Order: sequence, then C-alpha cells, then structure tokens
Amino acid sequence: MHNHGAVGLPLGFTLLRLILLGAVTVVAGWALVRPFAPTTSGLSTRRVVTGSAGIGGVVVLLIAEASWLPPLAAVALIGLLAVPPAVRAERPVLGRLVVAVAVLATVAAGTWFSGPPSSFAYITLMAAFVGVSWLVLCPPTATVRVVGAALGVTLLAGLGQVTIAGQLATPATGDPLLTRVALGGETVDVLVVPHMPGWNVVQTTDTPLSVGNAPNALVPALPRDGTTGRWALVWLPEGRSDLWLDRSGTRTTVPVNTGTVAWSGPDVRGPEGPDYASAVLAAKLTGKRGDLPWPGLTDSDAAALRAEVASIGGPFAVVADGSRRAAEAAEVVRDEAARLGFAVTPGAPEVLVLGGTPPPDARSRLAPWLTPPDLTTPEGSRYARTLSAAFPGATPSRAGLAAWSG
Repeated sequence: MHNHGAVGLPLGFTLLRLILLGAVTVVAGWALVRPFAPTTSGLSTRRVVTGSAGIGGVVVLLIAEASWLPPLAAVALIGLLAVPPAVRAERPVLGRLVVAVAVLATVAAGTWFSGPPSSFAYITLMAAFVGVSWLVLCPPTATVRVVGAALGVTLLAGLGQVTIAGQLATPATGDPLLTRVALGGETVDVLVVPHMPGWNVVQTTDTPLSVGNAPNALVPALPRDGTTGRWALVWLPEGRSDLWLDRSGTRTTVPVNTGTVAWSGPDVRGPEGPDYASAVLAAKLTGKRGDLPWPGLTDSDAAALRAEVASIGGPFAVVADGSRRAAEAAEVVRDEAARLGFAVTPGAPEVLVLGGTPPPDARSRLAPWLTPPDLTTPEGSRYARTLSAAFPGATPSRAGLAAWSG
C-alpha cells in the first residue's frame, strides 16, 4: 500500500542543497578572510565571489519556494544578484550596498507575518548574498572589511538556522515521516502516516496544538480513545510542502515530501487509523520498508472473542466503533452468543468493548487488540525502550509489537 519503489531524496533538491552549501562556503569564506588581506581583490576573485553569491541567492529563493515573497521583491532580488558579476572594475558602491540591504530588510519585515517561520532565515541569507556580492566591488576600506565579515557570519548563521530547523532536509517520498521539532519552548514529536498525497493521520506529543497544511487551515490535534498523544487529519498535496504546527500563537513548520503516488490503502480517517499508525511507527523504528496490513480481525482474535463470550456466562452488551474490524468482530460475538444462548442486551452491566468508549459504570471486557501488549519478553522490552526514546509518551500497542516483531 505504500508503493515503495526506488524512492529517496529528490535529485533536484539535493543538487540545490549542495550548490547552496558550496556558495556559502565560497562567499562567507571570502568575506571572513578579506579583513586580513590588505590588497584589492583581483578580477577573477571578484567574478568567482559575485557569481557564487548570485547563484547562492537564487538557490535560496528556489529552496524557500517563496510564494510568500511579493513578486516585485523577487524580481528586485534577482536583479541585485545579477548585476555585480557583470561589473568588471571596483566601484565605491557601499551606499548601494546599504540601500540593497535596507530594501531586503524591509521585505523581510513585511513578509515575517505572512511567510513561514523560516522566512526570516531565508531573507537573511538572500540579503547577505546580495550584500557580499556588491561589497566585492568596493575598495577594501576598514568599513567594507567590517561589514563583509559581519555578512559572512550572517551567511553562516542563516545556513545554520535553516539546517537546524530541518528546512534543508527532505524526507523520502512515500515513506512515513517521523521527526522532532521545537515549538513554544517544548519538544514536539510528529508522525505523519502514510506521508503520501491525500489524507494523512498526524500524531503529535500530548501537547495542546493545531496542525494543518497552511497557516489559515489549522485544526486542533485531539486525544483519541485508547491511544496516547494527540491526533489530527491533514490533507497534503503532491510533492514538497510544509506541515504547519501552532501552539498558543507560536508556529513552526515541518518539511514534507509526499511524492506523486497517491495512497492506495483504506481511508486513514477511519477508526483504525491510529492503530495502523502505531504499527507503522514500530516498523519504521526497526528500519523496515514495505507494506503493512491494515488492522483487521484475525482468526486468533475471533477465537479469543468466542472464549470471552463463553467466560461472561450471561447477558452482556457490546460497544463498537465504526471500523470494519469492529463490525466483523460484532458479528462473531453475536453468533457465539446465540449459539450459547446468551442475550446481547444494550444496557447490561457486563460490556464487551470492540471499539469506542464504554459506559463509565460498566464492567468492561476489552477485545484482544485493545488490551496492552506483553512487554515482559525480551522483544517486547526492546520495543518499549526504543519507542520511548523515539517518541516519548507514546504507549506500546499490540499492533506495534506485532510490527516490531515482524
């Protein structure tokens, strides 16, 4: 159902990332070394640095997918990056440099509230590339050297920011995504299943927050019966995009890359979604790649339900959710109750829970898939420890242990 073929980092994005790293190395290195080189930069040096800065600035624009940047600002940015490589001689253009940085700083201030949280880091990188590109054309005065060194540090800091924030990391397409982000002073773990175009189930740490595919399309992540953490359903488009998280007005984004192959399994919006996600998470922690069966009623489950009905020994009620497994289980339970002559009576004090929430005052008996897994075995113990480290607060499940054990 995951359609795992030869998937991985998109070649185009990987190439852009390598070009950006190379451009920052050249441009920032020149800017930081220049204060210690009293001589004027030669023509070859100017062309290499201005060319690297121009390419780096355009690559940042592409990586940022800056639809939040006003079109005129993007055109001005490209123009400011394109002119310096064409200028042969040094010119006292420090004033133009200040103007360019001021223009880009104004754009940054204007887009801060409309762009993603990473927009400021991207704008900083763009502005620093423009600044150094024009600075290369300035005579090596003391002011130019100080400003150049500051812009070199800015380039390194901006690159570090987008790297730490995960904006240069693109997950493999079609593979469930597990990541960890900082939000509102707390660490939040995020699981996205199946991480393919269409509806996806998102599990997060048990922290009040909202998630969505855009800043104006956020929905609250809520607890779900029988699970831990918080859950939400998010529609993700094809290809690279961002998953937005908001906690009390503090926002961050998680890069996602769903690819172009749509999810072919059952609707993850159903009640079995969290159980399937638990199994997917466990399989991911083992390094496995491939399809996992959708939660369903197994022969052993059916046998355990018949034994449970026999042990009740009298009238009982059944509580179920809208899942296919619960419907199949309810049919098995009713057939066995009829065979033994037991009445299935709503409101009975004894309740067999196949899904959903039982009455608070009832004596509940849980279906096999709702009971905790056996973690006393070496395999179960390793599963619990690994899950706790990878997704603190997540409770081991029977489906997860089964996927972990293969």
